[in-house]
Amino acid sequence: MAAAVTVALLVAGCAGGSKQAGPSTNPVHTFSPVPCPSSTATPPHWPAAIPADMPKPPHATITETSTTADGVHITKFTTPSSLRDGVLFIVGSFPKAGYVLGRGDAEVSEADAPFVHGHIRGLVRLLATQPCSTLWLVATVNATNPSTGGGSPLLPTRSPSGSPSPLPFG
Repeated sequence: MAAAVTVALLVAGCAGGSKQAGPSTNPVHTFSPVPCPSSTATPPHWPAAIPADMPKPPHATITETSTTADGVHITKFTTPSSLRDGVLFIVGSFPKAGYVLGRGDAEVSEADAPFVHGHIRGLVRLLATQPCSTLWLVATVNATNPSTGGGSPLLPTRSPSGSPSPLPFG
């Protein structure tokens, strides 16, 4: 029950109206939960660095893929959905597919969650760019690859949090 209340609060916190904080001239944008139009885009060809069994959000458009010198594979893509919908997708689909979510972070316009799945460690970061547009970054590393030394600055060697809360987003 407490987890459901926490999810509701998290989702509500990710879905307020636009506001401006203090005397700053830079507005802080939050996005209202509005129905986003569905897309008819052709499903993308996912890069090999994204595990085949990793849940993938519908209607993704891959914008960039790269691999760092220390073996971290980074895939960036956009979805025509809200940040809230992206968070709900991760929380609902990753554990069902066997991905263990760690303690992440959620802010007004972004959220992230580390994950472990077998020998793959990773991080999913979402950034709201518009009410119905979210930029995703998925970074993965093979923990058994000797060239990574079992870790990287982006993806630490420890497993996700053993917190009793099932929520990956702070």
